[in-house]
Amino acid sequence: MPQVTALRGRLFPERAGLSETHVPLSFAQRRLWVLAQTAGAGSAYNEAMAFRLRGPLDRARLARAFGALVARHESLRTRLVSEDGEVRQVIDQPDVGFAFGDLGWDEPFDLSRGPLLRGSLAELGPDEHELLIVVHHVVYDGWSKVIMLRELGELYAGADLPPLTRQYSDYARWQHDWMASGEPDAQAAYWTERLAGAPPLIEVPADRPRPAEQDFRGGRVPVVLNEDLTAALGKLAAEHGATLYSTILTCWFILLGRLTSDDDIVVGVPAANRRRGDVADLVGFFVNTLALRLDLSGAPTGAEVLKRATAVLRDGLAHVDLPFERVVEVTNPPRSPAHTPLFQTMVAWVRSTRGLLVLPGIDAEPIELPDAPAKFDLALRLAEEGDRVVGQLEFATALFDRETVERYGRYFVHVLEQLAAEPDREVTAFALMDAAERRELLTGWSQGAPAVVNPGGLVDRFEAQVRARPDEPALVCGGKRLTYAELDRRANALAHGLIERGVGTDDVVGLLAGRSAGLVIGVLGILKAGAAYLPLDPAQPEERLASMVAEAALVLTDETLAGFEADRHDSPGIEVARTDLAYVIYTSGSTGRPKGVAVTHGSVLNLFDQWLAEFGATPGEATSAWSSIGFDASVHELLLPLTTGAVLHVVPEEVRGDPRVLLEWMREHGVVQAFLPPAYVKWIDEDPGRLTGLALRQVLTGVESLPEEALHRMRQALPGLRICFGYGPTEATLYATSYVDPEAHDRPCPIGRPLPGTRLYLLDDRLEPVPPGVAGEVYLAGASLARGYLNRPDLTAERFVADPFVPGERMYRTGDLARWLSDGNAQYAGRSDDQIKLRGFRIEPGEVEAALLALPGVVEAAVLHDTAGEPRLVAGVAPRLGHEWRTLLATRLPDYMIPAVFVELERLPLSRNGKLDRAALLEQAGAAPGKVNTASPRDHVELALHRIWRRLLVHPGIGITDNFFDVGGTSISAIKVAHAVREEFAAELPIQDIMRYPTIEALGARLRAGAGPATGGPIEFRAGDGRQRVICVHPAGGTAFCYLPLSAALPDAAGVLGLQSPGLNAGETPLPTVEAMAEEYLKSIDPRPDEDLVLCGLSYGGLVAYEMGRLLALRGHARVSVVLLDSRAADGMAVEPVDAAEFREKLVRFNGMYPGIEDDQVDRYFRIYNHNRMTARDYRPEKSAARLVFLQAGDDSGAAEFWRGRTDGGVLVEPVGCGHWEMLESAGLPRVIEVIEAELAWLREAR
Repeated sequence: MPQVTALRGRLFPERAGLSETHVPLSFAQRRLWVLAQTAGAGSAYNEAMAFRLRGPLDRARLARAFGALVARHESLRTRLVSEDGEVRQVIDQPDVGFAFGDLGWDEPFDLSRGPLLRGSLAELGPDEHELLIVVHHVVYDGWSKVIMLRELGELYAGADLPPLTRQYSDYARWQHDWMASGEPDAQAAYWTERLAGAPPLIEVPADRPRPAEQDFRGGRVPVVLNEDLTAALGKLAAEHGATLYSTILTCWFILLGRLTSDDDIVVGVPAANRRRGDVADLVGFFVNTLALRLDLSGAPTGAEVLKRATAVLRDGLAHVDLPFERVVEVTNPPRSPAHTPLFQTMVAWVRSTRGLLVLPGIDAEPIELPDAPAKFDLALRLAEEGDRVVGQLEFATALFDRETVERYGRYFVHVLEQLAAEPDREVTAFALMDAAERRELLTGWSQGAPAVVNPGGLVDRFEAQVRARPDEPALVCGGKRLTYAELDRRANALAHGLIERGVGTDDVVGLLAGRSAGLVIGVLGILKAGAAYLPLDPAQPEERLASMVAEAALVLTDETLAGFEADRHDSPGIEVARTDLAYVIYTSGSTGRPKGVAVTHGSVLNLFDQWLAEFGATPGEATSAWSSIGFDASVHELLLPLTTGAVLHVVPEEVRGDPRVLLEWMREHGVVQAFLPPAYVKWIDEDPGRLTGLALRQVLTGVESLPEEALHRMRQALPGLRICFGYGPTEATLYATSYVDPEAHDRPCPIGRPLPGTRLYLLDDRLEPVPPGVAGEVYLAGASLARGYLNRPDLTAERFVADPFVPGERMYRTGDLARWLSDGNAQYAGRSDDQIKLRGFRIEPGEVEAALLALPGVVEAAVLHDTAGEPRLVAGVAPRLGHEWRTLLATRLPDYMIPAVFVELERLPLSRNGKLDRAALLEQAGAAPGKVNTASPRDHVELALHRIWRRLLVHPGIGITDNFFDVGGTSISAIKVAHAVREEFAAELPIQDIMRYPTIEALGARLRAGAGPATGGPIEFRAGDGRQRVICVHPAGGTAFCYLPLSAALPDAAGVLGLQSPGLNAGETPLPTVEAMAEEYLKSIDPRPDEDLVLCGLSYGGLVAYEMGRLLALRGHARVSVVLLDSRAADGMAVEPVDAAEFREKLVRFNGMYPGIEDDQVDRYFRIYNHNRMTARDYRPEKSAARLVFLQAGDDSGAAEFWRGRTDGGVLVEPVGCGHWEMLESAGLPRVIEVIEAELAWLREAR
């Protein structure tokens, strides 16, 4: 590791006598203690070494040497004990001793019980032993390894070591003093500036999605830099004023940049951190971690990146004293239990273990341990051994397969070789793959099999079927049945009519037709005339249709079709070349102007021929045409059956919109081949038994992502069914890749491999192939390509570019992203122009959708990036389930991937083509009513947590959805919060749960199951000084938590009390009337004659507050003011109970449907709400002598007039510029606070 060995003198004093036995943790220890509490991290921080000892070993002598080592170094007899919310070092006495045990290297340590050093010695033979030494990282680091092994050998040899004048505990105390001084401020400012806006997560392409919580299981693969490469790198470093380490670090930055396509990279680097004081001979956890950020932008050369990396490393080492934990606090990156903060990969320069342990008469040979725990996604640990550099690349097995990491190791070495050989070359030109791997990608994975070419064109093949089966049915549509001969006669007549009107090769003929026989006749007639058909969907807007037909020679419609037919029925015999146009389909353009994709006969024939080679024809059997005419799947559905002798059944319009009706129709007609849109596949997957009785043998689907398991379940439910999941844009003739016969894999279905005769490239910005696992842009080439865009040579040239791998050929740039899987299939990875990045995290919607679909009952899910306002993730979910979605997803996804808005629908909205209607879903998300009361606690659990956070974090405005770390939380306060929670709830709370559930809302859901029942009675928001109180009466919903923001903003001297409805909690009985509530509530608050009271109530609560004020005035209590927050009496209006569905909607809107709420509690809320509504209906306010203030929302004067008639002293009306339910939200709250403060002042002055 980078080390600064020049020590700066003795900056903390030598100890004068015996040490304390209880001392504070160093900052690094505190961070590691918190991490060690994480589930699954039990052995992640075990530092293990093993040696094969050959020779006459003295076991007892070795044990005594260990004991002397323990006595010498306090850290090796230190335990970490938590007491009263604080963790301290407890140092055992020097005579604690040491004994060999038999625990393995991966057995977790108990940090509070110790010992934190253990060893085992196994006898393998007369003079052969195996020594295992395991130390917990919290008392030990890489430098300590050198000290410990050296001194162990010296003590075994009988040497007398000079006494230590300092111990680790002295350093810990000094560090706390130093941190309390002003000296760290400059370092904190450096790191704050250096890491401002740094990406919170570096996503190296992985084999599996990141789990919601970090998984510490790990593996390691060897990395070796041979003598020649090591020498070349050393020479390069010397020439550029760098070190070998910084040169290697440079290449790690380059590798990460290339793998992630990012140019802003943060990497962790451990630094020895022993430059202050005489600590060079101490065993202890001194190491500090530097978060080094490198800018790879601007196409720098290797030499330039080396210069940047060297400067960044030197600057970091100059600011090494500030503990990493403090760096995290001052930079405050987004925290997640799914990964480490600031960086997820590390590069450590370590000391080789070889030769460190020297025992007289013994040959000590280091043994490589099996796979070690993974503290990071990837950690590169290297050491110099002779003329080589050797080490391991450690990896998290939750993310990576061993083969993937071995490949990354090869890429790393290849980058090192290129930097050493060509430092002046741009790093974007550095190849990751070697020539053999690149060749395999381009000639193997990217290349489809040789094209299968069957004789004849589209018209030839149709006419061959006419000759073979003239009297057999060809088309069934709208009650009509046409034989092949009849269909041919009609198509020939139309073709002759078009030819007579001058229509010929490459002319475009518009066809505006519904789901009719005329549609099929029109398509065939146009093709027989040698022209290309332009499908026009009557459901499209007229303006769009008008822009499309501008390029057409003429337009046919259902009504005009017959008028174009000639009185000839023989085949026109027009010769059609494979390069001639077959059809033009318009797709949306980025400028709003649709663009016509011109597809040739050869491209269509290639598509059909590969299908026939894979699946075979279905002559004489029924096939269906579901797609709208303007969707290119219709080409496959209409023409494949008619060119292979099948019977084409056009799905009626009234059938195609309902999957249940569609399947029944297919069952009735014996359909064997069909295209099914993704939404229908998902519907079938709800109950694959819906396929029972179908004759289906061949299904084409695609268009959008589908779970592979869903397709597999269809195959299981219908034996003999074969499925083709196709991918490709219209520019590649419906689909250019396919994944056939899906299996039972829990993942989005891959887009597969290129079709025969086609090529699939995944390329980077330099048009170079990306390695497996790395996302690249999809380029398609070969026989599937369209000719281009009709009459748009500029756009054609932009999107259809030269193929750099096949001279003279073109390829189409799709704008899609995909990555190669290890088996040679490709996986779709979204759009290059629609990458979602929120809070610095890159998010793949498909991963979120997969997590939603895995939840019980979810049939459909779509996740979109809503950029209309503040960028956010929006999830559409079907059917309506009423789930607390955030809570359910929290166990499956990192918090940054959980959508902000969930829209529940019976079905997701679809376009006519069966695709998700994204605009409609976003519109519904935007129309969803906003929640109110989003900051206040909603039950006793959240209120207790709110009080704990307010007390420990000393933050003025904490809401239930605020992130712990965003309101000032640190690892120290996390320890204290966990302790306070244990005291309050008598429940254990691991420290890591505060990161796992970083909001009051989430933590409340975690604790609610074990919390005791709520108790009735007033809620004291604040005690005050006893002279003035503000009493807040619940609205109709029964809870008073909505007043918490108000209570926090009122003067500290005023006590604030919240009153809640009896009946909210189990076993309570509601009070029958408003009058009864007023009486009971007055008893519960027990007002003193000399205290000032402000009684306030929102909405319904104002009625009860009014009645309480009236009673107090009658009883002679003059020091009272009643403040009504837009309260309105029924005054004869009809008031009826609401039904359960309406109530649940209200509960969601008012943020009362908190995570973990039980159905019984929802029912009690429902009953109380309706009960209070009925008591409001029956309440008739009598005149009151109490002072009355009415805060009015909106401009309705009727309520103010009502209250003026109910008071002897008049009513003060105060308008508030907000809605009724915003009185206690940000819009109205300042005015409410102002009025109540004025009332408190008025009462004080009236004394």
